Amino acid sequence: MPDLTPQNIVRHLEKPEALSRLLKLEDFAEPEKLADKLAQGYKDKLKATQLRRFFHTLKDIERGTRGYKDSDTLPAEIRNKLLPIMPELAYARGRDLIPDDFYRLLRVCLSVKKLPTIGDFRLLVSFLTAILAYHKFHEKGKDKAKEKANGTAI
Repeated sequence: MPDLTPQNIVRHLEKPEALSRLLKLEDFAEPEKLADKLAQGYKDKLKATQLRRFFHTLKDIERGTRGYKDSDTLPAEIRNKLLPIMPELAYARGRDLIPDDFYRLLRVCLSVKKLPTIGDFRLLVSFLTAILAYHKFHEKGKDKAKEKANGTAI
């Protein structure tokens, strides 16, 4: 993928394939890869509370996948728990609580075509976990830079 901007990453993920065919752990887990680049792009546009809100919802749903194999088809009961997230995303976007890129990213990743299996859903949770971790990392760096500029750094 050329330039790793949030827009280009979303465009890549919009391809009509399952998430596991478009996204590999090694593509996003390491520094300067997809999750890190997304977090850098969101650090001034997305508050950690909004990111955590959607992350915790997905993490709670993931707990319900225990006992399933990655290759198992995503059951209707789990898919039905994912559906209410879409209007919540639209509401947050409509109130400018989340940036358009983040809205598009989750809208794409939560689509039926992207999550045919339990493994695809778990990959999405891992991807969001990495984005959250890097977001926190960059948020801390931003706080330190502010302290330094204000002369309050230790």
